Amino acid sequence: MDTKKKILDCAFNILCKKGYDHTSVREIAGKADVNVAMINYYFGGKEKLFDAVLQNRLSGLHGIFTEMVKDQSRTAIEKIESVIDLVIDRKFSNREFHYLLHSELALKRRPELKEKISEYIMLNISPVKKIIKEGISSGEFRKVDIGLTVTTIIGTIHYLLVSDTICQKILGKPSSFAPFRNKELKERVNAHLKALVRSHLLKQNVK
Repeated sequence: MDTKKKILDCAFNILCKKGYDHTSVREIAGKADVNVAMINYYFGGKEKLFDAVLQNRLSGLHGIFTEMVKDQSRTAIEKIESVIDLVIDRKFSNREFHYLLHSELALKRRPELKEKISEYIMLNISPVKKIIKEGISSGEFRKVDIGLTVTTIIGTIHYLLVSDTICQKILGKPSSFAPFRNKELKERVNAHLKALVRSHLLKQNVK
């Protein structure tokens, strides 16, 4: 495996488990079987390494969404449903990573890092907003609040997964219920959001 990729993968795993504050460059170096000097050579320190992890993990989704915008063979609602599939898959398979991102956003200790996370998140949200905007312009979608529509899609998924306890209480599940490992919940959220966006976005004469 490429050394740089190995460092990124090890950093990702440790950051997800321990969070930014409790992760050290030395620990990442040990896990990646490299010295600290090599991490500094490639990334220039912990904060820049975290930035590289963000870019590595989030930029791929931006590319997929951007290509989706360009695809003229699919309707806007088909694109939005694909967005839902992708976001749900990412959130459920990388719950700890998304929890890490939102934990950092809630803190005020590292404003530059907070701004970087916001930029990467918005990079993925912008193409989704464009899909909805184009759906409205083409007449497929009715006029809606685009920002709040995107927030509804992403926020619903996030709110259920950010806290096991909250999710268990909302859904009436026992304390042993692990939301992000539950395939039935994943399918339930997927079906709910698709039904929701169809009802919210589509004009009555569009099936």
